[in-house]
Amino acid sequence: MRLLTIDSSVFVSATRPIEIGNAESTAFLTWVRNTRPRLFLPTLVLAEVAAALSRTGSEPGLAQQYAMAVGQLPNTVMVALDEGLARQSAALGAQHRLRGADAVYLASAALFAGELVTLDHEQLERGAAIVQTLTPADFLATIT
Repeated sequence: MRLLTIDSSVFVSATRPIEIGNAESTAFLTWVRNTRPRLFLPTLVLAEVAAALSRTGSEPGLAQQYAMAVGQLPNTVMVALDEGLARQSAALGAQHRLRGADAVYLASAALFAGELVTLDHEQLERGAAIVQTLTPADFLATIT
């Protein structure tokens, strides 16, 4: 069974047809719903998804509902941003020059030796030294 951490960029892209990577993100999340891999999502994903959707024009209530649905995907472990994960995120962020939230996703994937699926170029490039990083399209290519 694959162990995955999914960055908020993938969830946001899948809901907005104008986003880069929309088709691939949608297909990837369809695979996730159908196949039910083990997901390790930082609790931060809830706030990031809801805020990103609301800021880009989605109705706030719907943005919040979608974010809550993300946290209830099958086989999902919500990884709390406790002091230990915060320290690990700080170390990874500093070492690999990542934004704070990006470092939290990387630390979550590393904690469970999982793969990180993201559309963020810095996470893809800089996080690859720690875990396997893939775009949704790259991931889908591994299963066909």
